[in-house]
Amino acid sequence: MGQIIIELPNRINRRYRVDNREFADALINSLEIAAAPVKNNPGKLTAEDAADIRAAKRARKGDLVSWKEAEAYLDALD
Repeated sequence: MGQIIIELPNRINRRYRVDNREFADALINSLEIAAAPVKNNPGKLTAEDAADIRAAKRARKGDLVSWKEAEAYLDALD
C-alpha cells in the first residue's frame, strides 16, 4: 500500500482506502491535473499561499481587508 498526502488550507481530516488499482491510477492522474505536486521544500508555503491563508482566516472571522490589500489584489488581476 502507498500513500498520498494532501495538504488543505482548511482544517479537514479524512482518511480513505482505495483497493482498486485502476481507480487509484485515475485518482492520481486527477490530482496531478488539479494540484501541483510538492517536490521541492515540502511543507513550506510561498508568501502568496501564506497571504491567501491569512485572508481566508480573516474572512471566516468577518474581518475586513485593508484598502491596500484590496488594491494589491486588484492590481494582480490585471
